[in-house]
Amino acid sequence: MKKWIVIVLVILAVLICGILLFNTNVEVEYVPETEIGEVDLRKTMITLYFQNSENKELQKESRLIDSKDLLLDPYAELLNMLIEGPQSDFLQKTIPEGTKLLQVELVGNCLQINFSKEFIENSAKEEIDRKNCVYSIVNTLTELNEVSSVKILIEGEESKGFEDIGLDFSGEIQKLK
Repeated sequence: MKKWIVIVLVILAVLICGILLFNTNVEVEYVPETEIGEVDLRKTMITLYFQNSENKELQKESRLIDSKDLLLDPYAELLNMLIEGPQSDFLQKTIPEGTKLLQVELVGNCLQINFSKEFIENSAKEEIDRKNCVYSIVNTLTELNEVSSVKILIEGEESKGFEDIGLDFSGEIQKLK
């Protein structure tokens, strides 16, 4: 009798192992927890440059935004994000308070930006802050493929800008490497 019980157990074990081995190819349908909507498909990553509040170096801040926001005027949209300031507490805004974007135009591969007079009048006193102000703009906009340099105008006029630190706005400014 013991022999029969052992034989039945062995047969059952072989059957169970066979079923388990041959059923591993069963397809399981994956159901995501949330549906990916049209808005999620339009997301794009942008890079803005702000000043680190501790060491005063320019630092990247990446943001995931709706690419639809960039369709009308991507340059103005990016500049307005710079004017608003960073989302991170470790970074600080570089554009002087009260500065308004008057106009922006791509001429060839140079982006001409026209700011209000507050850009100069309310600029920081420290040289590094003024330099970071300009290069946060230049580095942010030259992230775009079609922009290789930036020209800054004040109230529609070429300006000497921050001539004391070697940044003359009468010419094009290249990305800071």
